Amino acid sequence: MKKIALLLVSILIVGGMTANAQGLVVKAGFNYTNANSVQDLKGGKSGWLVGVGVQSESWTGFSIQPELIYKVKGVTLEDATKLSMNYVEVPVNIQWGPDLLIARPFVFASPFIGYNLKNRFSKETTLAETINKNFHRFEYGLGLGLGLNVWKLQIAGKYNWNFGRITTWGDAVDNVKGLDPAAKTFEISVGLKF
Repeated sequence: MKKIALLLVSILIVGGMTANAQGLVVKAGFNYTNANSVQDLKGGKSGWLVGVGVQSESWTGFSIQPELIYKVKGVTLEDATKLSMNYVEVPVNIQWGPDLLIARPFVFASPFIGYNLKNRFSKETTLAETINKNFHRFEYGLGLGLGLNVWKLQIAGKYNWNFGRITTWGDAVDNVKGLDPAAKTFEISVGLKF
């Protein structure tokens, strides 16, 4: 219940910041989930994202851009089953960069929370069933990135670390580290400011 309340408060913060907004940003992009050496995990998988954000006025180079993002990310399991995870994420991008009149390069930190809406497996297996049964729906973490605003375009690259575990099936089965497929995700996005 506390996690749902935290998600709702974050969404209200995003909505409340629109009053001091410089502009609405509609964005889309691609991501790749980095799958490290984890039991029953073969490798990463690419995905996509779409969403909206609200960028605040720049103050001494700083601006805040909260967003509401729908993101699909995933991994490939050892038995060649592909797992796609669908999330709603609320990142708050804290940006800093000089305004060079025609462009604004920036760096940013992006704490985020997210909620898993559904999982999709390319085929039903015992491993897929076990992972889905022990899946954690909430995620939280931090992203770091670089970006560039040119006219009404915003181009950004970001590396996300998920601090929570995705599922604990490994601990339950044979006392090894649980599956942590979304721990590191790299994403590239392009936004259009209105």
